[in-house]
Amino acid sequence: MGVRAEDSSTKASGVQRVSVATPDDDRIGVDPLPSTPALGLILFLTAGLVLAWSIPILAVVLVWPWLFAVPGWVLVRRVAPDLPRPGVIGVGIVASTYLSAHLVELVSRLDGFGRIAVLVAVLVLVLATAVLTRIRHPWLAPWSFPAVADIPSAVRRGLREDAPAWIVAGVVGLVVLMILGSNGWRETPDGMVSGGWNWSDLLVHVAIGNSIVHGNFPPEVPYFAGEPLTYHWFADFHGAIAAAAADVPIIPVFFLSSALMAAALALVAWSLALVLTGRRVVATIAAILVCFGGGMGWLRLVADLLAGNPDILGLITQNPYDNSWSEGWPFFRIASVLGTGLLPHRATTFGLPGLVAVVLLVVACLGRRPAGVLLAGLLAALLAPFHLHAFPAVYLIVGLFVLTSGAWRARSVLRDAVLFLAPVVLALPYVLPAASLQEAEGAFRFVWGWSEARLADGPAAVVFFYVTNLGLPVLLAIAALLLLRDAERVPHRGFLAAWLVALFVVPNVVRVSDVDFDMNKYFQMMWISAAILAAWLVARWPRPAIVTVLAVCAISPGLIALHHAWHPAVVMSLAQAAAGRWIETSTPDDAVFLTDAFINSPVDLAGRRRVTTFGPYVSNLGYDPAPREVDVHSAYCDGPEGAVERMAKYGATYVLSSGGVLECDDGEPTDFAASPLFETIYAADGVSVWRLR
Repeated sequence: MGVRAEDSSTKASGVQRVSVATPDDDRIGVDPLPSTPALGLILFLTAGLVLAWSIPILAVVLVWPWLFAVPGWVLVRRVAPDLPRPGVIGVGIVASTYLSAHLVELVSRLDGFGRIAVLVAVLVLVLATAVLTRIRHPWLAPWSFPAVADIPSAVRRGLREDAPAWIVAGVVGLVVLMILGSNGWRETPDGMVSGGWNWSDLLVHVAIGNSIVHGNFPPEVPYFAGEPLTYHWFADFHGAIAAAAADVPIIPVFFLSSALMAAALALVAWSLALVLTGRRVVATIAAILVCFGGGMGWLRLVADLLAGNPDILGLITQNPYDNSWSEGWPFFRIASVLGTGLLPHRATTFGLPGLVAVVLLVVACLGRRPAGVLLAGLLAALLAPFHLHAFPAVYLIVGLFVLTSGAWRARSVLRDAVLFLAPVVLALPYVLPAASLQEAEGAFRFVWGWSEARLADGPAAVVFFYVTNLGLPVLLAIAALLLLRDAERVPHRGFLAAWLVALFVVPNVVRVSDVDFDMNKYFQMMWISAAILAAWLVARWPRPAIVTVLAVCAISPGLIALHHAWHPAVVMSLAQAAAGRWIETSTPDDAVFLTDAFINSPVDLAGRRRVTTFGPYVSNLGYDPAPREVDVHSAYCDGPEGAVERMAKYGATYVLSSGGVLECDDGEPTDFAASPLFETIYAADGVSVWRLR
């Protein structure tokens, strides 16, 4: 079995690379399982499926590992064994999550979504994983089952040698879990609390995931009933899969999976930094900056204190200093990865680790391990319904690596290009409908500068905006590019510089959604390269200086973390929450409700569909909310006969009053309770539900 020596680029990076290792027997085939293990596998699968079906909560230990970890771990060990151990685990989590979601979707399209579809998909995953361990192919690393007696020592060695990566990942996962668990969905005497400034997002995700649990599949937009869901909805879909398998509420599943994916981001970011720079201290600093770094939003807190408000705890509780929407300079509109990407925005929580995992695989495998390149292309395609904004960005970043690293001159470039790009066809069913809707509504267009940077205030104001919003890590990254030369020069300097510049430029030249704020996701993707560059610069500094830099960079994310954990904003009254629970258990799964257009509704909590919601959310999907807003207003204001006519357009048979009515021009709202066309089926504490007779 031959192993090619590391090439010059490998030596420059300081990381030893092992090229494709051909097994002694390089024939392509599948070795059969020995009879005893095969019989054991059959018995284990049968018993596991019976137990998971009979006692759903056992799915947490019997099914969830296959949804979140095991298949990807085995796959990465075979196609990219040269990755650092944290990278194998991180990419394994991403691959398992992406593959399981897409497989469950495929099975569900055959006979509907439900626990049966999930268990069938898991059965396929288990069998495919078992077969993968037996395949013989020159592109695959040899597989051997570890001896039970050797596992403890191997684990201890891995924990010891890669301790910084595990610590950073464990801390970020625990922080996310604690914040979401303590205040993500909390009952208080005043009502239900859901985190801090971005409190509106949770029930948007719950509406998607819980409606899928209740049979909304293939999913319509749950808050715009009748229209197909073209949003990046797979993070919520994966939550629905896990919740359905174990028959547990979906909100705790969301919190657990967000914490796991946050930890995966730390692992793949650490590994990418190590592969690019060859220095573990750089990788550790970079991972910390990726997960806990941010801009200078804390300047607003200083200004508030200087203005004479001494209540620092009250200020932190009431104000999101990481991404403030207060008017007046200084403006802070670019949110940190922790502040939005890992707390309320599930698409980013699941998509950003996927983007980094793809880049890690390409950097480690291009020209060396074809199967690793193929896996990178597969994950890039499967990324699309998890994060539509990251989908084109990952191809841009990979292209920049190929151009700047000289990989385009390699003899294997055509083979690797085909392996990486061929899977993109899997993304087209998700990307094309979403893109066509955005283009039809005019959301996709070229721009001259990002609107949140206030171009009208002049160049100096724009520079000040970006310096304060992007903060110290980006300044350090620029310094690393400009000041370090020769022996100190950053490894893969051209690639990291191109990544930094390109992802900064994107929001300033193109707009791809109706809400400008969404374009800040590209700054979060840019943040990975900025963190690696900044880490290379400061890693050579004295430890007190490194600690000081990390502490300063973490002030704003720390402030918004406390804001999320402490903010008492009530998003739903106790009466509305009780109505949501009643709707979930007492109305048909396919029920459609007429509601007001408020962001949060008991219908969202119940996993049912409604005619419309907050207008900008609808616009951001590429739909025009105005016609439905007119119909909803007419139904609530023009009498029961008009309400029946308007509801029929959308298949709605239920009407909800969340404790108030819309303001009608004549001051006479529709009296559903008195109409023979409707019957009152729920009325408690000012919340009412009427059903069309």
